Amino acid sequence: MTTSGPDSAFGGGWIIDTNLRPFCESVAAFAGYDFDDSDWQAVETALPETDVERSAWYDYPLSGGVPLTLFVAADPGSSVVFVGIGGAPDDATKAKIEAALQIFAWWALA
Repeated sequence: MTTSGPDSAFGGGWIIDTNLRPFCESVAAFAGYDFDDSDWQAVETALPETDVERSAWYDYPLSGGVPLTLFVAADPGSSVVFVGIGGAPDDATKAKIEAALQIFAWWALA
């Protein structure tokens, strides 16, 4: 679903666009959700309709043991994707997500 933005997000920022799938898989694992090819297809298909400058985001629920919502928005003309995470994770899960945001923003995965 395309939304106006991750108003309820506790964390977010930008990551390198080629890191989006591993970021999604990592956050899902932290949530206890098995992110598979059909989940990726939903995110990948929705991404072109998003635009951070127009506040057009896509939100995707990760219904695991720690329910989270993943928000993504393209940044046309750049090599980054903006992401946000909604939900109420415990401190350990929140720390893992914040570390993942840093890693996926600064290093391109091979």
